[in-house]
This record gives sequence, structure tokens and C-alpha cells, in this order.
Amino acid sequence: MIKKTDNDSNFQLNVQQPQIPEVYTNAVKTNMTPYEFEITMGLGSNNYEGIRPVINVRMSPQFAKEFSELLQHNVKLFEEKFGEISVFKPVVN
Repeated sequence: MIKKTDNDSNFQLNVQQPQIPEVYTNAVKTNMTPYEFEITMGLGSNNYEGIRPVINVRMSPQFAKEFSELLQHNVKLFEEKFGEISVFKPVVN
């Protein structure tokens, strides 16, 4: 079980838990209904055509909002520590 404390860098991990899968993703597709948010994360590569789905995550709208706020907070902390994150935005005609 992982427990988040007030100090973002402190996590307690029970080593008896099964290993959690680790996923890298560089593409995302979202969908929503009044009851849930669905996030499909994938991997885009020049080695194959299109995006290969890797994991599908579903959550309640309430949790999606909290998750979004937590992610925004952590991006802000990251940028304060390491500098602004540059995001490539392609020009669309």
C-alpha cells in the first residue's frame, strides 16, 4: 500500500505488495460520460503505423478532477525546481 503524506517526497511502500506494472506513454486519448472518464494511453512510434494502446484507465469525474489538480500542482513544483517545461506545439494549417 502506498500512502501519500503532506511531504510530497515521502511515500511509505509496503514491500510485501505485488510489483506494480510500469508503463511509458507518449500519446493519450480521452473520453467521458456523465459517470466516468476514460483515458487510453499509448505509444506512438515510427516503427509501426499509428498509436499502439498500452493501458486504459477509468475513473469517476470527481477523482478525475482531483487527479488533474494534483498533476497540475506537481508540474508547477517540477518547473519551480527544474525550470519551465517546453511543449512542442505543431503548426496546423
